[in-house]
Amino acid sequence: MQLDPLNLVRRANSAITPTPASAPAASTATSSQQSTISIQDFMQLLSTEMANQDPLQPMDPTQTMTQLAQFTNLQQTSALAQSQSLATGNSYLGSQVTVSNGQGLAPLTGTVTAVDTSGVAAGSPPQLVVSGSTQEYPLSDVTLVQYPAPASPGTAATPSSGTQ
Repeated sequence: MQLDPLNLVRRANSAITPTPASAPAASTATSSQQSTISIQDFMQLLSTEMANQDPLQPMDPTQTMTQLAQFTNLQQTSALAQSQSLATGNSYLGSQVTVSNGQGLAPLTGTVTAVDTSGVAAGSPPQLVVSGSTQEYPLSDVTLVQYPAPASPGTAATPSSGTQ
């Protein structure tokens, strides 16, 4: 028996607050507005499903454990991708980057002066603050990176080129 998250949400809601038979069914658009759930939400849905399962057709524990493992794996993969994008954004600090303007304008070249991570917790990528622009750019807009070469004592630094 596969777990259906939308069905679980409806069942959990009906178990908590029963609705009269004449009331319209909850729309799936409302429950799909939040695209991510936490591990606590998942466990609550799972326990509600187990409490309301058909005793003649119980859930397969193997499938339950498989789904829990898949959920955990997805959560860890998302955290790893988020950490990687933060590390990439931080590695651009002080580098000269060329970013594309998606509005058909010429690409902008400037030095990365800061990384805005205010939306990262909500799932947005880090935004680069580039000198010479009032706009912030996601990492995906970077087309060229020029890292400053490490300066040895008594010599001038020359930038080394790299592409993303």
